[in-house]
Amino acid sequence: MTTLAMAEVLDLTQLAQVLEDFSGATGLATVAVDARGIPVTPPCAFTDFCQQMRSDPARNQLCHGCDAHGGLQSLIEGAPKLYRCHSGLVDFSVPVTDGDRYVGAILCGQVRVPGADQPDYLIAPTAWRGEQALEERYQQVTVSSLRKVRSAATTLLGLSRTIGRSRAGRTSDLIQAAQSEPQLPHLTLVPVDEVVTPVTSTPPPLDAAQERLTLLRDAMNAEDLATAFVVTTRVLDEVHTLHADHVRDGLAELEDVLLEVARHCAPRLVPHLSGMVQRQRDRRTSSPNRYQSQLYAERLLGMMLDEIIRCRPHRRRDLRDLLNDIARRPNRALSLTEAAAFTHWSPGYLSKMFKSVTGCTFVSYLMQWRISRAKLMLASTQMPVRRIAAELDFNQVNYFSRVFRAHTGQTPSEYRRQTSREERPFDASLSTHHDALLRA
Repeated sequence: MTTLAMAEVLDLTQLAQVLEDFSGATGLATVAVDARGIPVTPPCAFTDFCQQMRSDPARNQLCHGCDAHGGLQSLIEGAPKLYRCHSGLVDFSVPVTDGDRYVGAILCGQVRVPGADQPDYLIAPTAWRGEQALEERYQQVTVSSLRKVRSAATTLLGLSRTIGRSRAGRTSDLIQAAQSEPQLPHLTLVPVDEVVTPVTSTPPPLDAAQERLTLLRDAMNAEDLATAFVVTTRVLDEVHTLHADHVRDGLAELEDVLLEVARHCAPRLVPHLSGMVQRQRDRRTSSPNRYQSQLYAERLLGMMLDEIIRCRPHRRRDLRDLLNDIARRPNRALSLTEAAAFTHWSPGYLSKMFKSVTGCTFVSYLMQWRISRAKLMLASTQMPVRRIAAELDFNQVNYFSRVFRAHTGQTPSEYRRQTSREERPFDASLSTHHDALLRA
Protein backbone atom coordinates (compact mmCIF):
# COMPACT_ATOMS: atom_id res chain seq x y z
CA MET A 1 0.00 0.00 0.00
CA THR A 2 1.29 3.46 -0.80
CA THR A 3 0.64 6.30 1.59
CA LEU A 4 -2.15 8.43 0.16
CA ALA A 5 -1.42 12.15 -0.18
CA MET A 6 -3.93 14.31 1.68
CA ALA A 7 -4.23 16.51 -1.41
CA GLU A 8 -5.46 13.49 -3.39
CA VAL A 9 -8.18 12.77 -0.84
CA LEU A 10 -9.32 16.22 0.33
CA ASP A 11 -9.90 19.66 -1.06
CA LEU A 12 -7.20 21.27 1.08
CA THR A 13 -8.43 24.79 0.29
CA GLN A 14 -11.87 23.91 1.62
CA LEU A 15 -10.37 22.14 4.61
CA ALA A 16 -8.17 25.14 5.41
CA GLN A 17 -11.23 27.40 5.32
CA VAL A 18 -13.15 25.12 7.68
CA LEU A 19 -10.24 25.10 10.12
CA GLU A 20 -9.82 28.87 9.89
CA ASP A 21 -13.51 29.38 10.67
CA PHE A 22 -13.32 26.90 13.52
CA SER A 23 -10.28 28.64 15.03
CA GLY A 24 -12.00 32.00 14.69
CA ALA A 25 -15.08 30.73 16.52
CA THR A 26 -13.29 28.86 19.32
CA GLY A 27 -9.93 30.58 19.67
CA LEU A 28 -8.22 27.19 19.44
CA ALA A 29 -5.24 26.49 17.20
CA THR A 30 -5.83 24.10 14.29
CA VAL A 31 -3.82 22.43 11.55
CA ALA A 32 -4.23 19.38 9.30
CA VAL A 33 -1.29 17.00 8.97
CA ASP A 34 -0.44 13.97 6.89
CA ALA A 35 0.28 10.54 8.37
CA ARG A 36 3.83 11.63 9.27
CA GLY A 37 2.63 14.66 11.22
CA ILE A 38 3.74 17.12 8.50
CA PRO A 39 1.30 20.07 8.10
CA VAL A 40 -0.74 20.17 4.87
CA THR A 41 -2.76 23.31 5.72
CA PRO A 42 -1.58 26.66 7.09
CA PRO A 43 -1.53 26.76 10.91
CA CYS A 44 -4.43 28.74 12.36
CA ALA A 45 -4.29 30.68 15.64
CA PHE A 46 -1.04 29.07 16.78
CA THR A 47 0.12 30.45 20.12
CA ASP A 48 3.34 32.46 20.36
CA PHE A 49 4.65 29.70 22.64
CA CYS A 50 4.09 26.98 20.04
CA GLN A 51 5.48 29.08 17.23
CA GLN A 52 8.69 29.58 19.17
CA MET A 53 8.87 25.89 20.09
CA ARG A 54 8.48 24.92 16.45
CA SER A 55 11.11 27.41 15.35
CA ASP A 56 13.69 25.08 16.90
CA PRO A 57 14.34 22.20 14.43
CA ALA A 58 14.74 19.52 17.12
CA ARG A 59 11.58 20.59 18.96
CA ASN A 60 9.73 20.94 15.70
CA GLN A 61 10.47 17.28 15.00
CA LEU A 62 8.94 16.40 18.37
CA CYS A 63 5.86 18.45 17.48
CA HIS A 64 5.51 16.50 14.24
CA GLY A 65 5.93 13.27 16.20
CA CYS A 66 3.17 14.31 18.62
CA ASP A 67 0.86 15.18 15.74
CA ALA A 68 1.51 11.87 13.98
CA HIS A 69 1.14 9.83 17.17
CA GLY A 70 -1.99 11.73 18.21
CA GLY A 71 -3.70 10.96 14.91
CA LEU A 72 -2.77 7.30 15.23
CA GLN A 73 -4.11 7.07 18.78
CA SER A 74 -7.41 8.72 17.85
CA LEU A 75 -7.77 6.18 15.08
CA ILE A 76 -7.02 3.25 17.40
CA GLU A 77 -9.34 4.48 20.15
CA GLY A 78 -12.16 5.28 17.74
CA ALA A 79 -12.72 8.79 19.12
CA PRO A 80 -11.01 12.19 19.28
CA LYS A 81 -7.82 11.78 21.30
CA LEU A 82 -7.10 14.31 24.07
CA TYR A 83 -3.53 14.47 25.31
CA ARG A 84 -0.69 16.66 26.52
CA CYS A 85 1.96 17.30 23.92
CA HIS A 86 5.67 17.15 24.71
CA SER A 87 5.64 20.83 25.77
CA GLY A 88 2.75 20.36 28.24
CA LEU A 89 -0.13 21.96 26.32
CA VAL A 90 -3.41 20.14 25.76
CA ASP A 91 -4.36 19.16 22.20
CA PHE A 92 -6.78 16.77 20.58
CA SER A 93 -6.63 14.90 17.28
CA VAL A 94 -9.27 13.64 14.88
CA PRO A 95 -8.26 11.07 12.23
CA VAL A 96 -8.85 11.58 8.52
CA THR A 97 -9.64 8.48 6.48
CA ASP A 98 -10.37 7.67 2.86
CA GLY A 99 -12.62 4.63 3.01
CA ASP A 100 -10.78 2.29 5.34
CA ARG A 101 -7.38 3.96 4.89
CA TYR A 102 -5.82 6.45 7.26
CA VAL A 103 -4.28 9.47 5.54
CA GLY A 104 -3.70 12.01 8.31
CA ALA A 105 -5.33 13.96 11.11
CA ILE A 106 -6.66 17.32 12.22
CA LEU A 107 -4.95 18.72 15.32
CA CYS A 108 -6.55 21.30 17.57
CA GLY A 109 -5.89 22.89 20.95
CA GLN A 110 -2.73 24.53 22.31
CA VAL A 111 -4.36 25.43 25.63
CA ARG A 112 -3.57 24.96 29.30
CA VAL A 113 -6.02 23.19 31.62
CA PRO A 114 -6.20 23.14 35.43
CA GLY A 115 -3.79 20.69 37.06
CA ALA A 116 -6.44 18.26 38.30
CA ASP A 117 -7.82 17.78 34.78
CA GLN A 118 -4.53 17.21 32.98
CA PRO A 119 -4.61 14.36 30.44
CA ASP A 120 -1.58 12.10 30.03
CA TYR A 121 1.47 13.08 28.04
CA LEU A 122 1.54 11.51 24.60
CA ILE A 123 5.35 11.29 24.53
CA ALA A 124 8.03 12.22 27.05
CA PRO A 125 7.91 15.93 27.98
CA THR A 126 10.52 18.35 26.66
CA ALA A 127 12.87 20.01 29.17
CA TRP A 128 12.18 23.65 28.23
CA ARG A 129 11.48 24.98 31.72
CA GLY A 130 13.93 27.66 32.77
CA GLU A 131 14.09 29.33 29.35
CA GLN A 132 12.76 32.79 30.12
CA ALA A 133 11.33 33.58 26.68
CA LEU A 134 9.40 30.32 26.60
CA GLU A 135 8.24 30.69 30.21
CA GLU A 136 6.77 34.12 29.41
CA ARG A 137 4.96 32.88 26.32
CA TYR A 138 3.68 29.79 28.14
CA GLN A 139 2.03 31.98 30.77
CA GLN A 140 0.20 33.81 27.97
CA VAL A 141 -1.42 30.60 26.68
CA THR A 142 -5.19 30.46 27.22
CA VAL A 143 -6.45 28.39 30.17
CA SER A 144 -9.50 26.25 29.36
CA SER A 145 -11.45 23.47 31.04
CA LEU A 146 -11.14 19.93 29.75
CA ARG A 147 -14.92 19.90 29.25
CA LYS A 148 -14.69 22.78 26.77
CA VAL A 149 -11.89 21.03 24.90
CA ARG A 150 -13.98 17.86 24.64
CA SER A 151 -16.94 19.88 23.35
CA ALA A 152 -14.71 21.46 20.73
CA ALA A 153 -13.54 18.02 19.64
CA THR A 154 -17.12 16.85 19.18
CA THR A 155 -17.96 19.98 17.20
CA LEU A 156 -14.94 19.60 14.91
CA LEU A 157 -15.84 15.97 14.33
CA GLY A 158 -19.23 17.10 13.04
CA LEU A 159 -17.85 19.92 10.92
CA SER A 160 -15.34 17.65 9.27
CA ARG A 161 -18.10 15.54 7.76
CA THR A 162 -19.30 18.53 5.73
CA ILE A 163 -16.11 18.72 3.70
CA GLY A 164 -16.84 17.75 0.10
CA ARG A 165 -15.36 15.48 -2.48
CA SER A 166 -11.69 14.92 -3.13
CA ARG A 167 -9.96 16.07 -6.31
CA ALA A 168 -10.17 12.53 -7.63
CA GLY A 169 -13.97 12.67 -7.46
CA ARG A 170 -14.37 10.17 -4.64
CA THR A 171 -16.48 10.91 -1.60
CA SER A 172 -14.03 10.94 1.30
CA ASP A 173 -15.02 9.14 4.45
CA LEU A 174 -13.62 11.89 6.64
CA ILE A 175 -12.89 11.53 10.30
CA GLN A 176 -15.19 8.57 10.87
CA ALA A 177 -13.57 7.73 14.17
CA ALA A 178 -16.04 5.07 15.14
CA GLN A 179 -15.30 3.06 12.01
CA SER A 180 -11.64 3.89 11.51
CA GLU A 181 -8.75 1.47 11.45
CA PRO A 182 -5.22 2.36 12.59
CA GLN A 183 -2.34 3.32 10.37
CA LEU A 184 1.27 3.97 11.13
CA PRO A 185 2.79 7.36 10.59
CA HIS A 186 5.25 7.34 7.71
CA LEU A 187 4.85 3.58 7.37
CA THR A 188 5.05 2.56 3.74
CA LEU A 189 7.19 4.67 1.44
CA VAL A 190 7.69 1.67 -0.85
CA PRO A 191 6.20 -1.82 -1.08
CA VAL A 192 7.75 -4.33 1.28
CA ASP A 193 8.53 -6.40 -1.79
CA GLU A 194 11.25 -3.87 -2.70
CA VAL A 195 12.98 -3.82 0.66
CA VAL A 196 16.01 -5.90 -0.23
CA THR A 197 15.88 -6.15 -4.01
CA PRO A 198 19.32 -5.14 -5.32
CA VAL A 199 19.27 -2.30 -7.82
CA THR A 200 21.86 -1.01 -10.23
CA SER A 201 22.00 2.75 -10.33
CA THR A 202 24.38 5.61 -10.76
CA PRO A 203 26.01 7.09 -7.65
CA PRO A 204 23.68 9.46 -5.78
CA PRO A 205 23.94 13.24 -6.18
CA LEU A 206 26.00 15.19 -3.69
CA ASP A 207 22.94 16.41 -1.76
CA ALA A 208 21.61 12.89 -1.28
CA ALA A 209 23.10 12.68 2.23
CA GLN A 210 20.84 15.49 3.45
CA GLU A 211 17.80 13.88 1.87
CA ARG A 212 18.62 10.57 3.51
CA LEU A 213 19.17 12.28 6.84
CA THR A 214 15.73 13.87 6.65
CA LEU A 215 14.00 10.63 5.63
CA LEU A 216 15.72 8.59 8.33
CA ARG A 217 15.21 11.20 11.02
CA ASP A 218 11.49 11.45 10.24
CA ALA A 219 11.13 7.67 10.20
CA MET A 220 12.91 7.20 13.52
CA ASN A 221 10.99 10.03 15.19
CA ALA A 222 7.82 8.25 14.05
CA GLU A 223 9.19 4.95 15.41
CA ASP A 224 8.86 3.50 11.90
CA LEU A 225 11.69 1.00 11.59
CA ALA A 226 10.37 -0.49 8.34
CA THR A 227 10.77 2.77 6.44
CA ALA A 228 14.18 3.38 8.00
CA PHE A 229 15.26 -0.05 6.77
CA VAL A 230 13.92 0.71 3.28
CA VAL A 231 15.89 3.96 3.05
CA THR A 232 19.05 2.33 4.36
CA THR A 233 18.67 -0.62 2.00
CA ARG A 234 18.47 1.65 -1.00
CA VAL A 235 21.60 3.46 0.14
CA LEU A 236 23.46 0.16 0.55
CA ASP A 237 22.31 -0.98 -2.89
CA GLU A 238 23.80 2.19 -4.36
CA VAL A 239 27.00 1.89 -2.36
CA HIS A 240 27.62 -1.69 -3.46
CA THR A 241 27.27 -0.75 -7.13
CA LEU A 242 30.34 1.49 -6.77
CA HIS A 243 33.85 0.40 -7.67
CA ALA A 244 35.41 -1.68 -4.89
CA ASP A 245 37.80 1.15 -4.02
CA HIS A 246 34.88 3.43 -3.18
CA VAL A 247 32.63 1.03 -1.25
CA ARG A 248 34.32 1.76 2.07
CA ASP A 249 33.87 5.50 1.53
CA GLY A 250 30.20 4.99 0.70
CA LEU A 251 29.65 2.95 3.86
CA ALA A 252 31.45 5.57 5.94
CA GLU A 253 29.14 8.24 4.51
CA LEU A 254 26.11 6.16 5.50
CA GLU A 255 27.53 5.70 9.00
CA ASP A 256 27.96 9.45 9.31
CA VAL A 257 24.32 9.95 8.33
CA LEU A 258 23.18 7.35 10.89
CA LEU A 259 25.23 9.01 13.62
CA GLU A 260 23.68 12.36 12.73
CA VAL A 261 20.21 10.77 12.97
CA ALA A 262 21.16 9.49 16.42
CA ARG A 263 22.22 13.00 17.47
CA HIS A 264 18.73 14.21 16.59
CA CYS A 265 16.69 11.28 17.88
CA ALA A 266 18.77 9.44 20.51
CA PRO A 267 21.59 11.75 21.68
CA ARG A 268 22.44 9.66 24.76
CA LEU A 269 23.29 6.76 22.48
CA VAL A 270 25.76 8.67 20.29
CA PRO A 271 28.97 7.91 22.27
CA HIS A 272 28.23 4.16 22.21
CA LEU A 273 27.30 4.17 18.51
CA SER A 274 30.38 6.20 17.64
CA GLY A 275 32.58 3.60 19.30
CA MET A 276 30.82 0.78 17.44
CA VAL A 277 31.21 2.57 14.12
CA GLN A 278 34.90 3.23 14.66
CA ARG A 279 35.58 -0.41 15.56
CA GLN A 280 33.67 -1.52 12.47
CA ARG A 281 35.69 0.83 10.26
CA ASP A 282 38.97 -0.39 11.73
CA ARG A 283 38.29 -4.00 10.71
CA ARG A 284 36.39 -3.35 7.48
CA THR A 285 37.73 -5.02 4.34
CA SER A 286 37.98 -3.27 1.02
CA SER A 287 34.97 -5.23 -0.28
CA PRO A 288 32.49 -5.71 2.59
CA ASN A 289 29.76 -8.28 2.14
CA ARG A 290 26.39 -6.79 1.14
CA TYR A 291 24.44 -9.00 3.51
CA GLN A 292 26.64 -8.18 6.48
CA SER A 293 26.34 -4.48 5.68
CA GLN A 294 22.57 -4.85 5.83
CA LEU A 295 22.60 -6.54 9.23
CA TYR A 296 25.05 -3.98 10.58
CA ALA A 297 22.92 -1.00 9.49
CA GLU A 298 19.75 -2.64 10.82
CA ARG A 299 21.44 -3.21 14.16
CA LEU A 300 22.36 0.49 14.49
CA LEU A 301 18.82 1.56 13.64
CA GLY A 302 17.34 -0.98 16.03
CA MET A 303 19.47 0.35 18.88
CA MET A 304 18.31 3.89 18.08
CA LEU A 305 14.67 2.80 18.18
CA ASP A 306 15.16 1.14 21.57
CA GLU A 307 16.65 4.36 22.96
CA ILE A 308 13.85 6.50 21.49
CA ILE A 309 11.23 4.27 23.11
CA ARG A 310 13.07 4.37 26.46
CA CYS A 311 12.85 8.17 26.33
CA ARG A 312 9.07 8.01 25.82
CA PRO A 313 7.82 6.29 28.98
CA HIS A 314 4.26 7.52 28.48
CA ARG A 315 3.86 6.07 25.01
CA ARG A 316 1.30 3.33 24.49
CA ARG A 317 2.07 0.09 22.79
CA ASP A 318 0.42 -0.10 19.39
CA LEU A 319 0.60 -1.79 16.01
CA ARG A 320 3.90 -0.08 15.17
CA ASP A 321 5.59 -2.31 17.74
CA LEU A 322 4.46 -5.43 15.89
CA LEU A 323 5.53 -4.05 12.50
CA ASN A 324 8.88 -3.01 13.93
CA ASP A 325 9.35 -6.49 15.37
CA ILE A 326 8.63 -8.04 11.96
CA ALA A 327 11.15 -5.70 10.32
CA ARG A 328 13.78 -6.59 12.92
CA ARG A 329 13.27 -10.32 12.57
CA PRO A 330 12.20 -11.10 9.00
CA ASN A 331 13.54 -14.64 9.41
CA ARG A 332 10.84 -15.65 11.91
CA ALA A 333 7.68 -17.56 10.93
CA LEU A 334 5.39 -15.62 13.27
CA SER A 335 1.82 -16.90 13.46
CA LEU A 336 -1.26 -14.68 13.64
CA THR A 337 -2.02 -16.13 17.08
CA GLU A 338 1.45 -15.20 18.35
CA ALA A 339 1.14 -11.73 16.83
CA ALA A 340 -2.26 -11.27 18.48
CA ALA A 341 -0.77 -12.19 21.85
CA PHE A 342 2.02 -9.67 21.20
CA THR A 343 -0.50 -6.87 20.64
CA HIS A 344 -3.02 -8.08 23.26
CA TRP A 345 -5.77 -8.13 20.64
CA SER A 346 -7.88 -10.96 19.30
CA PRO A 347 -6.62 -12.63 16.10
CA GLY A 348 -9.72 -11.45 14.21
CA TYR A 349 -9.34 -7.82 15.27
CA LEU A 350 -5.62 -7.83 14.55
CA SER A 351 -6.22 -9.33 11.11
CA LYS A 352 -8.73 -6.64 10.19
CA MET A 353 -6.56 -3.85 11.59
CA PHE A 354 -3.43 -5.18 9.88
CA LYS A 355 -5.12 -5.22 6.46
CA SER A 356 -6.23 -1.63 6.92
CA VAL A 357 -2.73 -0.45 7.83
CA THR A 358 -0.57 -2.35 5.36
CA GLY A 359 -2.97 -3.04 2.52
CA CYS A 360 -2.33 -6.79 2.68
CA THR A 361 -3.00 -9.67 5.02
CA PHE A 362 -0.78 -10.46 7.97
CA VAL A 363 0.42 -13.70 6.37
CA SER A 364 1.30 -12.11 3.01
CA TYR A 365 3.04 -9.15 4.66
CA LEU A 366 5.19 -11.42 6.80
CA MET A 367 5.99 -13.67 3.85
CA GLN A 368 7.10 -10.72 1.73
CA TRP A 369 9.65 -9.75 4.37
CA ARG A 370 10.95 -13.33 4.58
CA ILE A 371 11.20 -13.72 0.80
CA SER A 372 12.92 -10.35 0.48
CA ARG A 373 15.51 -11.43 3.02
CA ALA A 374 15.92 -14.73 1.15
CA LYS A 375 16.63 -12.83 -2.09
CA LEU A 376 19.37 -10.84 -0.39
CA MET A 377 20.93 -13.95 1.14
CA LEU A 378 20.85 -15.82 -2.17
CA ALA A 379 22.35 -12.91 -4.09
CA SER A 380 25.07 -11.86 -1.65
CA THR A 381 26.23 -15.04 0.10
CA GLN A 382 27.25 -18.57 -0.80
CA MET A 383 25.01 -20.05 1.89
CA PRO A 384 23.46 -23.33 0.73
CA VAL A 385 19.76 -23.05 -0.10
CA ARG A 386 18.99 -25.58 2.62
CA ARG A 387 20.67 -23.40 5.23
CA ILE A 388 18.89 -20.27 4.00
CA ALA A 389 15.58 -22.09 4.32
CA ALA A 390 16.45 -23.06 7.88
CA GLU A 391 17.62 -19.52 8.72
CA LEU A 392 14.27 -18.18 7.53
CA ASP A 393 12.31 -20.67 9.65
CA PHE A 394 11.06 -22.86 6.80
CA ASN A 395 10.72 -26.43 8.06
CA GLN A 396 11.42 -28.02 4.68
CA VAL A 397 13.62 -26.80 1.84
CA ASN A 398 11.10 -28.02 -0.73
CA TYR A 399 8.39 -25.87 0.84
CA PHE A 400 10.76 -22.89 0.85
CA SER A 401 11.48 -23.42 -2.85
CA ARG A 402 7.77 -23.58 -3.71
CA VAL A 403 6.99 -20.41 -1.78
CA PHE A 404 9.98 -18.58 -3.25
CA ARG A 405 8.97 -19.56 -6.78
CA ALA A 406 5.39 -18.45 -6.15
CA HIS A 407 6.67 -14.98 -5.20
CA THR A 408 9.48 -14.53 -7.72
CA GLY A 409 8.72 -16.89 -10.61
CA GLN A 410 12.06 -18.64 -10.05
CA THR A 411 13.44 -21.30 -7.75
CA PRO A 412 16.07 -20.17 -5.23
CA SER A 413 18.83 -21.77 -7.32
CA GLU A 414 17.60 -20.13 -10.51
CA TYR A 415 17.46 -16.75 -8.78
CA ARG A 416 21.03 -17.18 -7.50
CA ARG A 417 22.33 -18.18 -10.94
CA GLN A 418 20.64 -15.20 -12.59
CA THR A 419 22.04 -12.69 -10.08
CA SER A 420 25.49 -14.24 -10.44
CA ARG A 421 25.41 -13.46 -14.18
CA GLU A 422 24.45 -9.85 -13.56
CA GLU A 423 26.71 -7.08 -12.37
CA ARG A 424 26.88 -7.74 -8.66
CA PRO A 425 27.07 -4.90 -6.13
CA PHE A 426 28.76 -7.17 -3.59
CA ASP A 427 31.34 -9.92 -3.12
CA ALA A 428 29.27 -13.10 -2.92
CA SER A 429 32.27 -15.25 -2.05
CA LEU A 430 32.66 -13.79 1.42
CA SER A 431 31.64 -15.89 4.38
CA THR A 432 28.68 -14.94 6.59
CA HIS A 433 29.79 -16.74 9.73
CA HIS A 434 29.83 -13.45 11.66
CA ASP A 435 26.13 -12.75 11.04
CA ALA A 436 25.18 -13.77 14.56
CA LEU A 437 27.68 -11.34 16.00
CA LEU A 438 26.13 -8.51 14.00
CA ARG A 439 22.73 -9.41 15.41
CA ALA A 440 23.95 -9.73 19.02
